Amino acid sequence: MERTQNMTKKDETLAQKVLVFGRIVCKYKVPQEFVDDINQKYEDALENTNLLTSHGKNLAGRLDSELNILPIIQTSRIFKFITQCMSDYINTCVEHGTVSPGPHNLDILSCWMNDMKPGEYNPVHTHNENLGYSANLYLKIPEFINDVTEPHKFKDGRITFIGPDARGCESYMPEPGDFYVFQADHMHCVYPFKTKDPNAIRRSMPINFIINNSVRGEEIKNV
Repeated sequence: MERTQNMTKKDETLAQKVLVFGRIVCKYKVPQEFVDDINQKYEDALENTNLLTSHGKNLAGRLDSELNILPIIQTSRIFKFITQCMSDYINTCVEHGTVSPGPHNLDILSCWMNDMKPGEYNPVHTHNENLGYSANLYLKIPEFINDVTEPHKFKDGRITFIGPDARGCESYMPEPGDFYVFQADHMHCVYPFKTKDPNAIRRSMPINFIINNSVRGEEIKNV
């Protein structure tokens, strides 16, 4: 992993920009008040509506709960903030020469909640048939049991980015409010975890999006 820069002032919420195996990954920090708001909206919808349908048939994860929340995300307090972060990511890609200068329009294709329980996992995968860009916001992280005898083996519950040709990996332990943005074709996975509480949830909110109906210069055909 090569660190390219720390994001400065413009926004204190902007955190780090890094290169992981030559690919741009940006991590932002979402204010806790926005995290609390989207958690509450999601839980209210789970309890009081039938708006949320399973997105699991489109996904790789070994999870029981992968619910589409696109119907409610645009009304949440977090929506403007995360789209600003996604725009900043695209501007970073412009700076690195992987995207042509804008203006760019963001188009969110899908957004869902992963409520991962102990023992569940996400195998190595990419997003949206490798087209466009993806993001993942962490909303709840339980305390994982670390019972390894060699520290380098503890990767439970982390997001792990895989290098080209599966050579090498970089793992990050997420915290609530961490918002990662990366290319949709960047392979990654989440290892299973153990917790003292069998009902503990590791909650994340993945997003797939494109810009200008194009993907790094390739036209997306409408079907």
